[in-house]
Amino acid sequence: MRVIAGKAKGRVLKVPREVSRPTTDRVRESIFGILGELVLDAEVLDLYAGSGALGIEALSRGARSCVFVEQNRGAVRTIQDNLKKTKLEEAQVVTRDVTAHLRGSKDRYDLIFADPPYADGLRDGAADLVTLSGWRDWLKDEGLLIFEREAVGEVPPMEGLEILQQRDYGRSRIVIYRQNS
Repeated sequence: MRVIAGKAKGRVLKVPREVSRPTTDRVRESIFGILGELVLDAEVLDLYAGSGALGIEALSRGARSCVFVEQNRGAVRTIQDNLKKTKLEEAQVVTRDVTAHLRGSKDRYDLIFADPPYADGLRDGAADLVTLSGWRDWLKDEGLLIFEREAVGEVPPMEGLEILQQRDYGRSRIVIYRQNS
């Protein structure tokens, strides 16, 4: 996996063993094609960060800062290594459960990437995330939530957000929600 564009273009990113389904280059390229210049100077939150590829891509393309939230310690080390390798230091890496982090956060972001694990029969991270209230508190006015989930079933509404667009890429569905101002 490589950084697609910007300051760190072409740098190879490590993927932790713990991450079974990193966002593909094709999907990342599509997401950032949709976002365009909205990334410039954005304050970004990367939830379920895994390798950090989404947040690192945002930083490479001119985001002001990024907070990576990941509870797996091996993945956290990989994110830290990837940040060093790309020399993108406008970042903070938080080792914490995503729901706990959000509930304790008073920060607001221009862009939030959320790529929870797909349902495994025991837990559905996407469904858990959708049911959280507080998105209006975590997104700035006109802020965007870029949500990756399994491409099955209906796209759920999220309190205080409207669906801007959605696209399927094989097994993955990208849904972009916007904060209503």
